[in-house]
This record gives sequence, structure tokens and C-alpha cells, in this order.
Amino acid sequence: FACHGETRTEPPGAVELELIGLRYACGNNFDLTNGNRSAVSVAFEVEGTSESGELTLAAAAAPGQPSWTRLSTVEKGSVVIDYLHQRVAQEANAGVVCSRPAEPPDSRSAMGEWTPPFSWPVVAVHLQLLPNGKVLSWGREGVPQVWDPETGGFTPAPAPADVFCAGHTFLRDGRLLVAGGHISDDHGIPDVQLFDPATQTWTSVSPMAHGRWYPTLTLLPDGGVVALSGGDQDGQLVVEPELWDGESWRPLPGASRELPYYPRTFAAPNGLVFYAGELPETGYLNLSGEGSWTPVATSQYGRREYGSAVMYRPGRILIVGGSNPAEAAPTNSAEIIDLNQPAPTWRSTGSMANARRQFNATLLPDGRVIATGGTSSPGFSEPAGAVHSAEVWDPGTEQWTTWASNNVTRVYHSTTLLLPDGRILHTGSGDGHNLPRELNAELYSPPYLFQGARPTIESAPATVAYGNNFFVATAAAGTVTRATWVRLSAVTHAFDQNQRFNELALKRTADGVTLTAPGGENLAPPGDYMLFLITGDGVPSPARIVRLN
Repeated sequence: FACHGETRTEPPGAVELELIGLRYACGNNFDLTNGNRSAVSVAFEVEGTSESGELTLAAAAAPGQPSWTRLSTVEKGSVVIDYLHQRVAQEANAGVVCSRPAEPPDSRSAMGEWTPPFSWPVVAVHLQLLPNGKVLSWGREGVPQVWDPETGGFTPAPAPADVFCAGHTFLRDGRLLVAGGHISDDHGIPDVQLFDPATQTWTSVSPMAHGRWYPTLTLLPDGGVVALSGGDQDGQLVVEPELWDGESWRPLPGASRELPYYPRTFAAPNGLVFYAGELPETGYLNLSGEGSWTPVATSQYGRREYGSAVMYRPGRILIVGGSNPAEAAPTNSAEIIDLNQPAPTWRSTGSMANARRQFNATLLPDGRVIATGGTSSPGFSEPAGAVHSAEVWDPGTEQWTTWASNNVTRVYHSTTLLLPDGRILHTGSGDGHNLPRELNAELYSPPYLFQGARPTIESAPATVAYGNNFFVATAAAGTVTRATWVRLSAVTHAFDQNQRFNELALKRTADGVTLTAPGGENLAPPGDYMLFLITGDGVPSPARIVRLN
């Protein structure tokens, strides 16, 4: 029972089974007690379901002072406890709703909490979470900076070219690929850089055939990258995609297409690249040969200028907000598509309470999507209509819930990402369109950080392989009901070019959980992910960054 850790149990003859107890609490929660003076590993199952696992019950502190262990099941049903194939206890799930203490409507457990603004040395137009947990950012002015959330300190990391308005995504080895950049507005360079998080240094690599200003980079299942759109050196829209194979770029003339700047593209479960907007005519990009496009579906609202998009599950995409045409009042509407269906179509989902443009949609550890910042006013980016409240979309209910409001108006050039500790970093705004240069950032603690004890990950592998099982040690195995991971962010201009989400199959063992990595690259592109364990109450652990390769 203790092959994964150091928990030691007494030999079978030393365990008194009558000192092991089981009691139903509420919801899907059960309480186990152990009056033995040694730790005991027991097996459990939920009758009528496939759910089963193991738990280590801590030793009693003293005679008559049994230890207490909470078990939260995923399925609803009677729980059976065995010790070495001997039935110890069985308890039915009575279906009692767990009550919470009465709380005021603006409490942190309902709304979350924002920190006051703190200084940031550049306007963070570009914002990336690095595999070491630090954050890289840069804007129009100044040099790129690396922020350490542990110390709060910044380290300059000057780039060899002007990477303002470039595209970026993380490679399978954790380096950041940055393509394109700035000559002047609408005029881009063909230069390509690699940023190494370990050394915090840049390396110039083979340039693209075209200069690109406002391109999107999308990591592919095989580890390659496709670059789309952007303005070239002459200020002309680049219609020809280019494919990076790790050493050089190959143009795809057969896939030439006019796309808006920073197109919202995703690697799809079928191995193709899906274009989700801002244009309503969405479709697949096939990268074989000279490339080609296949229409898929037309979204309902129309063009969503500076709306946001996120793949919230493999093949399932949310598009939300934006405006049509560009200077019109933005919308609060949202649509979703499921690319796993034989004939995918866009359909409406719940609308935000606030219309938004120039905002960010960010994945949370539990797979919900949080919207931050933006403006509800007509025009390109009017601060008068600034939206300060955060809103969260739940894929289960398809509805939005309003959370707490931040302090600083953040519109064009604002950025947001999820940190490994579960907080949200919200920064940027300005460095363009005569907007105030916001040289500051804010941190948001969502309600899930105030809703109970957080599980912790005591150990996890640094690297896992596709389809493999891997063990994660945690003392909170009894309360952990979900394991998820979120790909690291690389966000700019209302779109995160790198984030992805996967739910991992989970089996509880005596001293942790055994998880199963996604079965293939089409479901989860290679690279680094934040691994979270989540309790039955919805509280996530601080993450461990794990490389899938």
C-alpha cells in the first residue's frame, strides 16, 4: 500500500478493524476515522459505479483520539471500505445538501478579491507565463522584463529586435518563439527570436519570408508552428501562412487568405488548424503540401473586432464580445462550437452582463473562463465605457457570473493570465491610441481561493509522456476529485495564443493520485502545463508545471 511514498502501516495482525469507522457527512462527502496507533491503508469503492481507490488513514494521536480523514467521491452512491479484502464498513449516500455559513453578498468567497495596483516597468502589451513560473512582458517602449512572483522583482531581458506587436507561442521544449515585430504601425519585420527561460536570453533564428506586425502563432501537434496574418514591411496585409519546422520557414501559397490581424486560431483534435474569428466565416487550415482551407461554419453575431476566444475543452471553442463593425458598440453575446461533432455549428451560449471589447478571456484551473477588462463604449477603445467587474463563464451551465471589480481601467493593450498559485495577473493598457500608459498590474484571487483548505502537491514528475499514467503525491487524496492542467499563457491584443485545457483521468491511491496524460498530440499540444488538483468543494491546489512530451 505504500509503494509511492513513505507512509508505513502495521502488519495486518496489528490492525483492529473495529477501530476504523465510516460516517456519511453531506453531499458526496464521507468521514473515515482510525483509532489504531498506526497508519492504515484501506480500499474504497462507490457501489454501482466504477469509482474506487485507496486512502491512507493517519494514526490515532492517542487511545480514544482517532484520526479523521475526509473522502469526497465523484459519483453518488454507497461507499464500501475494505482492508486487505475484508469488509470494514459501508455507508449510504443520503443526498443531503452541504450547507454553508451565511455570508454577505460581497464576501471574498463569493466575489474574490483584487490587490491594489503595484508598479510594472513597462506597459505589458505582451505577457507570457514561463515554465519556471516567472512572467515575461514587453510593450512599445522599454525593454522586456521578467517578473518573479516569489520576490516581486524584475530583471531586464533586452531583445535583439523590436518585438512589439509580434506573435508568440511556446515550443515543446519550453522556449518561447517570437515572430515578427515593429517597424512602425502596420509595418512589421520578418525577424524571429527564441527566448530561453532558463538563461533569460534571446537567440535570433531563421527569419520568415514576410514581415509580420500583429501575427498569430499557433503550436501544432507535431511541435511545428504556423504564422498567420500581420502587416509586412510595406504595410500590406500578409495573406500567405508560413510553417516553422524547428529550423526554417516554409510558405503555404495554397492557403493564402485575407485574415484580420491576430486571427483567433487553434490546433484542432483532427490535426488541422481551426480559425475561429474575428471573421464569421470560420474553417480549417490544412498544412500539408502548399496548404488549403476548408469552410466549417459561420458564426451568428458577425465580425467580432477585438472580441476574445478560447478553447475551453479539446475541440470546444468559446468566442465572446467584440463589435461589428469595428467602431460600433460592442456586444455581450457569446457563441460556442464543438469541433468533435460530425458537422460542427456555432450556437449561442449565455451572454455576459457587460458588453466588452479590448478584453481578455482566460482559462481557470477548473475549466471555467474569466473575462477581465475592456470597454462597453462604441469606438476603438473608449475608456469612458471601461468595464471593471470580472465575469466567469461556466461550461456546465453556460452562464456568466459577475465577480469583484478591479481598480484600473484596462482597455486596448491590456493583458491577463493565470498564475500557478491560482491567482489572475491583470495588467497593461495604453502604449497606443492616446490612452494612459498603465505602468502597473493587479492580482485577483478568485472566490475558489476562499472556499476551503487548498490541497497541495507534494511531488509530481517534471515530464510525462502521452497516454502514460503518472503518480502525484498529495496528503489530500481523499478530497481530490479532479485533476486538470492548463497550458502556459502567451497573450496579447485580447487573445491568448497558447492556453489550452485538459481534464485528466484520476485514480486515488493510498498516498496520492495516479493520473493519465492525454492520449495524443491532437488533444494536447506538446509543452508545459500547470497541473492542478481540485477538491470536491472546487478548491484548486497550487500548480506544478509539468512538461508533456
